[in-house]
Amino acid sequence: MTILDEKTAKELLNNGGSHVVIPDFVTEIGENAFEDCEEMTSVVIPNSVRKIGKGAFRWCDHLISVVIPNSVEKIEDFAFINCAQLKSVIIPDSVTEIGENVFHCCFELTSITVDKNNPRYDSRGDCNAIIETATNTLIKGCSSTIIPDTVTTIGKNALENCDMTSVVIPNSVTKIEDYAFCCCQDLISIVIPDSVTQIGNAVFCGCPKISEKSKKRLKELGYDFDGD
Repeated sequence: MTILDEKTAKELLNNGGSHVVIPDFVTEIGENAFEDCEEMTSVVIPNSVRKIGKGAFRWCDHLISVVIPNSVEKIEDFAFINCAQLKSVIIPDSVTEIGENVFHCCFELTSITVDKNNPRYDSRGDCNAIIETATNTLIKGCSSTIIPDTVTTIGKNALENCDMTSVVIPNSVTKIEDYAFCCCQDLISIVIPDSVTQIGNAVFCGCPKISEKSKKRLKELGYDFDGD
């Protein structure tokens, strides 16, 4: 196994400028390998890579384009956190493990697609989200996500920091986990069905524009804005 560490990653960046090509003998992109590589705009990951490590591309503020090859099996926690200009992501069918907050604070992300042959995750109905198939849990969405009517749980941080003004939660949803819509600063209207029986902590924390009508509905469901 050949792990690409921080030192080698920085050497690649120095040699390639804003466009980085990872050598095809690398099998793992190590923890924090490209952290804070603000000048990098694109990266080519070879088919030899099986794992993208924790925080591997953390704070790559100008990273716009990345192709995850059909060899990667695991994407660890915070792998692309704060890649503020990353616009689209395709999850190949090889990926069977996605960590927490992998695409957290990717503010420009508008397209999320999971390969239709992936055994664990899906993007059913072109919903622009990552859904854990077995549990019907939406684990990561973006500003253009449409929540499918087969989803039963909206996961922790799933739609945090998304640029949306309204959201309609389908009748299939029974649970909304902690911070699911946190810091959606333009969110005004929320339609929540009676099917929802569990609402986690700080789900709408940092959402200052939520209408009084929506707040009233949420309070009927037991959600307390006083703690937000």
